[in-house]
Amino acid sequence: MELIQEADSSKWMAHSNHSIKCFTEGDIDRMTNNYRTSLGSGHFGEVYEGVLDDGNMVAVKRFIRNVKENFAKELIVHREINHKNVVRLIGYCEEENALMLVTEYIANGNLSDFLHNNNGPIPFDVRLRIAIECAEALAYMHSHMYTQVIHGDIKPGNILLDSNFHAKLSDFGISRLVNTDKTLLTKSVIGSIGYMDPLFARDGCLTVKSDVYSFGVVLLELIARKKAIAVVDNVNIVSAFTNALASGVKGVRGMFDAEIASKDNMKILERVAKLAGECLTMERGKRPEMVDVMERLRILRKASYQDQGQRVDLFSWVEEQANTSSSSDHRPCQVFAVRPVS
Repeated sequence: MELIQEADSSKWMAHSNHSIKCFTEGDIDRMTNNYRTSLGSGHFGEVYEGVLDDGNMVAVKRFIRNVKENFAKELIVHREINHKNVVRLIGYCEEENALMLVTEYIANGNLSDFLHNNNGPIPFDVRLRIAIECAEALAYMHSHMYTQVIHGDIKPGNILLDSNFHAKLSDFGISRLVNTDKTLLTKSVIGSIGYMDPLFARDGCLTVKSDVYSFGVVLLELIARKKAIAVVDNVNIVSAFTNALASGVKGVRGMFDAEIASKDNMKILERVAKLAGECLTMERGKRPEMVDVMERLRILRKASYQDQGQRVDLFSWVEEQANTSSSSDHRPCQVFAVRPVS
């Protein structure tokens, strides 16, 4: 692991939460059947479907040659993280012409496709659960790790959904490990258009509150079911939302997805919208911490049902979706594209 040894390996080895395996290039060739099935491509390389010797499916992220530094950074960050709502790192390959990461395979693709390339209904409770699970992962990364992790590219395309539609954060290609008492200043302003914190884009000051902003955009997408780059009243949806919210939470009712904007859901939707607005504020210090976001979403979800009936409906929906997925030959892509600011 010559690339990794150039970093401060003493710290991350001592505090790694799970062991990972070192694969050879030959192992990867066999695992992927010579890279037969591509799952998606991005800025740093391509992702392939693979199968381990024990029969478990995996995703293999193959880096292009000129991003060795990115490979090393992503490996160092990802192996620190052990959380049920983060894609699990299984192993890596580091040889002269082979830089690869091996992760668990996530069956139902990403949240972006689920929201925007799927015409089927998505119950409000499923959306709340996805939001909570993402918030739990970020709260863990920001507040409960030995060394704080800033993801840096929170967006629906980097939120994967497993066979039961539980959320898992992925793609740590531009993530940073930082001391909790420091702010990271960087000249390398990288992220995704529509999701990047405008304050970070402006001054290069990266903090956990940058992730909070991006999460606010995701929360808005979950309740509006419109892409972050969508235009409403000649402005992007985030600006339209924050402008409407300035006149009171009832002003954003028209932006809620009609599918979930029932009378029974309206009070909870308004509170979720208010929380999204707090995440999106242009004052860093006024954005909530992810631990607070997580707790408030949990309370809202609990308040959204008064009996067991809605939970039964949720389980039935998940089972129905699983049956639909298994009857189709389509495999959703796992895309990890990272786009520079334009």
